[in-house]
Amino acid sequence: MVSDIVSFIIFIRRFTGLIFTPYASMRKISVEKGWQDILWIGIAVSVYFFITNSVRLGLNGILGAIVLYSGSILFFSLLPSSGTIKEKSIRMTKTWSYTLLPTLIWFYTTLLFYFLLPPPRTASIYGQIFSIFYIAFSGSLLVWKLILVYLSIRFSLRIQLYRIIYYFLLYIAISAPLWILFYKVGVSRIPFV
Repeated sequence: MVSDIVSFIIFIRRFTGLIFTPYASMRKISVEKGWQDILWIGIAVSVYFFITNSVRLGLNGILGAIVLYSGSILFFSLLPSSGTIKEKSIRMTKTWSYTLLPTLIWFYTTLLFYFLLPPPRTASIYGQIFSIFYIAFSGSLLVWKLILVYLSIRFSLRIQLYRIIYYFLLYIAISAPLWILFYKVGVSRIPFV
């Protein structure tokens, strides 16, 4: 019980650190040994998919999230960089978990808006203001997500900018067919990475 509370406090500290000081926080996450704090991210992902599967019919999206998450870590761990595959996969697991935070915030916010302002939304001034707010909110989370992905790759693989960009573009090219497949079979309409 006490260890769960401590791991939750560590998770909250890292979460706020990634908002205000992402570089220092991600660097610290990549070298620390603890694993319990990332379980809270797994719980948040599981709860989200449990809620959405009860709201709409479809396949269980948690399987798709596990496949994409594990595949992402495996992909980056096998790329040429400093360290053994085991070292890289341990660092990637910890840092890549925290890159899911902007995605989770966006998913939970979208779910909340689905209940508070169900579609179709009107073309009135209020509907347009909401759309502008929602696009700005989504854009800012996307920028934060890209920053965290960059830092995750940077500190897990210990490589420089040009290789990070190259590896990330390669990752997108390889992952896109899987995202399309998941979309077509109804696992997820948005790539959960």
